[in-house]
Amino acid sequence: MGLTLRSAVRAAVAAALCAGAAVGARAGQESPAVSGAESTLGQSAHGAGAESPGAQEGRGFLERLNLELHGRVLFRASRRSQDGASSNDTDFENTRVELRWTPGRRLRGVFEWDFSEARHLKDAWMRLRLGPWAVRAGQFKPPGPALELLSRWDLPASERGLVRELVVDSMGVAGRRPGVELAFESKGRWDLEVRAGAFLSSHVRGDRIGDEAFDNFVDDYSPRAQKLAGRVALARKRFEIGVFGEWRPAKPIPEEGYRRFWTTGVDVGWSDKPSKGGRRIWADAQVGSSWQDANAFDGVDATFLAGRVVAAWRRGGRAKGKGYLEPYAAFSIIDPDTSIRSDVIWEASGGINVGIWEQLKLTLEAQHRSFARNVPESLGIFAFGRNPKPPATSTKLVVQVGGRF
Repeated sequence: MGLTLRSAVRAAVAAALCAGAAVGARAGQESPAVSGAESTLGQSAHGAGAESPGAQEGRGFLERLNLELHGRVLFRASRRSQDGASSNDTDFENTRVELRWTPGRRLRGVFEWDFSEARHLKDAWMRLRLGPWAVRAGQFKPPGPALELLSRWDLPASERGLVRELVVDSMGVAGRRPGVELAFESKGRWDLEVRAGAFLSSHVRGDRIGDEAFDNFVDDYSPRAQKLAGRVALARKRFEIGVFGEWRPAKPIPEEGYRRFWTTGVDVGWSDKPSKGGRRIWADAQVGSSWQDANAFDGVDATFLAGRVVAAWRRGGRAKGKGYLEPYAAFSIIDPDTSIRSDVIWEASGGINVGIWEQLKLTLEAQHRSFARNVPESLGIFAFGRNPKPPATSTKLVVQVGGRF
């Protein structure tokens, strides 16, 4: 009964979000689109002071409170085939509501809740900007690879893929978490952005293999349990290059206390003007240490390598509310332990998006993965003592429908 009620609630929220996206799509065609993410509500374009009573009455309730309400829903159906066995899955990947508060040019807050995911609270933070400096506190994404910082909606692919599953989910790299961040921005021929912060670490232990224990934060707020992360990025016009790194604690061996693991990498991104075809591309490469090797309990660190690239070419969608078609392709590869041969995992995928730019989209995608014979069991990809065992391949077909407002 509980599952039925939960599914009904998700479906009701999803229907409301889809209705909002549909209304937004029609409104977007009737009036010019305005980006609400960075807008300063309650102020005119020229920074004028108080509004007239008539103007205040014409504004909505949320707008008078300097609030914006946004939401999105992603419904996904997939069929996975691996070594002759097949399985089907359907689920609401996201049923998300976001509230943005912008009381002034210097202060901004965001609260985001997802009715579908196991950990419902996504973002809850406040940011104060003082000139080129900004301080943010709460729960949000730490500095890291651009593909992890990007909203899933803005990705052409249906998901972040292999690197996300193994490096983030199994090793505790990146991922939303409570913390404090200091940022600096400088505009010039090359725009500079520097971000650094301290964040609560994940409860990752060697006796919790493959159960997504990374999603549970530790109850230890001492310095030894804090993850340190940073990113430096340079951008010019529609090109950006960034360098990132983090130093995170974990407990691979129960009762032996924290150990520190490092990760560093580089990423690049480029996008073309919609009038020239709307091409987009991202790529990153990273290297780091982990305990996820052939023996997760031996106390010896392994060095991993990972890389991925995503490219898309959009036709149409030159403005919000316009129809578009976007084919894309992606490739990911990871070597969990550079000291071991034949343990590489790779994934190739491709598909197409069709919809109304920034509001509605249908994604059709095919994925193929290959696992070498020495893939560490500690990654949780293959159940212990059960088939299939590597080497193996798998193929997944995905249909995903989404809307947002």
